Amino acid sequence: MPIEFGTAEWAQALRDAINASSEFRNAAAKWGSGFNGDLLFAFEPDGSLAAGLYLFLRLKSGSCGGAEFVAGPKHEGAGFALRASYSIWRDILAGKTTAATAILTGKLRVEGDKITLLKYAGAHRALIHCVASLDTLFPGA
Repeated sequence: MPIEFGTAEWAQALRDAINASSEFRNAAAKWGSGFNGDLLFAFEPDGSLAAGLYLFLRLKSGSCGGAEFVAGPKHEGAGFALRASYSIWRDILAGKTTAATAILTGKLRVEGDKITLLKYAGAHRALIHCVASLDTLFPGA
């Protein structure tokens, strides 16, 4: 049964999927070592999403210590923020574009050290796979 995107249940299912992923565990084994690897994903409003949703992930050394939707577009604990319209995120999750392409075209904005983010591109691809693997009921779908 699909889980509604933007809920605490969905965030916990994502945490579980990340922690069960050997692909993520291997690609992100050193993620967050010596730097803050926590991520804020900003799903900004557009025609399919009336209000923004903000997902905060506590990530370190190939595991997820927590996942939650937070109230606003900023989180003091985030070492990185990735911001895009909801429709761009949906295209990334559906495989219609990649996060790297969205970054290069300016459709996905990065806050944080881009060099570090690029160094761990495999970890972020694995993270996107974890999100895409969830049976999700998306708004506007």
